[in-house]
Amino acid sequence: MRLPCVAALLVAGFAAPAAAHWESTRWGMSEQQVMRAMRGQSIRPLPAEQRRTVPSARMQYRLGGVFRSGNLRVNVAFAFDGRTNGLVCVSLQGEESQGAILRARLERAFGAPQERGNDTAEGIQTLGWSRPDEIDLQIAPGRPVTALLCARGV
Repeated sequence: MRLPCVAALLVAGFAAPAAAHWESTRWGMSEQQVMRAMRGQSIRPLPAEQRRTVPSARMQYRLGGVFRSGNLRVNVAFAFDGRTNGLVCVSLQGEESQGAILRARLERAFGAPQERGNDTAEGIQTLGWSRPDEIDLQIAPGRPVTALLCARGV
């Protein structure tokens, strides 16, 4: 009886981790694929003057808009790798009131955060996930809630 249990644990230990992604998008998608995956949402190509390049990560935010689902309403921007042109990061920002809603959604999708930080003087709460991908969430009183989801290694 013990041998099958040990074998199952070994196999589970070598299983590839799930990728976080954002909603119906997947890491590596092209701009057109992201637009199709996010249909029904207000996602559009960003005008040249609104595109943000992150030189250290060799990526550029090229799509943006508003994501709505249930009570959640956030501005979203999609960053693409400068070499492969594939999706590598998703940035979210919403009103302060969206903090608890976004946190609950992330915890449902990815489990409890692996990292927690609290700045009690400022009231800033920082939550982080390092598995399956890199996810950072910051909730602060009187400020917009922000989250960054990136494929591992970005």
